[in-house]
Amino acid sequence: MSFLDTIILGAVQGFTEFLPVSSSGHLNLLQALLGVGEVPIFYDVMLHVGTLVAVFIVLWPEIVAIITHPIKNKLGMLILATVPAVVVTLIAEKAAPETFANVLDGKYLAFGFYATTGVLVACELVAQRIERKRGVELPQAMAMGLMQAAAILPGLSRSGSTIAGGLFSGVGRERAAKFAFLMSIPAILGGVVFGAKDLAETGMGDVSVPAVIVGTIVAAVCGFIAIKFMLKLISKYKLYGFAIYTAVIGTIVLVESLTAGHYFVNPFA
Repeated sequence: MSFLDTIILGAVQGFTEFLPVSSSGHLNLLQALLGVGEVPIFYDVMLHVGTLVAVFIVLWPEIVAIITHPIKNKLGMLILATVPAVVVTLIAEKAAPETFANVLDGKYLAFGFYATTGVLVACELVAQRIERKRGVELPQAMAMGLMQAAAILPGLSRSGSTIAGGLFSGVGRERAAKFAFLMSIPAILGGVVFGAKDLAETGMGDVSVPAVIVGTIVAAVCGFIAIKFMLKLISKYKLYGFAIYTAVIGTIVLVESLTAGHYFVNPFA
């Protein structure tokens, strides 16, 4: 993996972690296009650390408020919203670890992108017909948590799914986005912990420390930009543009899988 590859992957991770387009799907696709193969675990962990830094910088006032006044600021809702994804991930890895690993490798990437399109379109259609609420209560937290759990499928955006869960259940648009980004903190931390465990066995891999540092910084900067952009955009505009984008990407991936088929598995085989 070249120095330029680490910068490109860092930028893509930073942007797509918080835009409703799927970071896992884009990273799988980009790895194939760049021909870099599997990303070293150490580099992958550090990219997620970079995006985590971005969340802390942008949402620092909300994070401080939750820590200092956990009951008033619904820390329990944030914890409950995280539980479904943890349970689904652990069950999937324990029940069928090989199948789960294959799914994460992106064999059915096109359908994940199409699923993101469907979720974004559906949530906007529903959002027009229900009353908006100010905060996140138990039903809204569980709806967002269940949608995050569904996003273990590559190509199905985690941020898009959780925001959609909020809109489906009546949360205000900006509040849904903020809560979704707060939910990313335990999700990313969990990925870092699992990655660190594997890192002890695999080592750094084929990537230099300077490249990792630069990639991490790029991921943090791009993540910061993506969060700020989404918080401004979602309060004024609908998510149909992202839905069109993911539908186009899904179609490109599907056509490739049905023709060349050298990376993505033919889903109809």
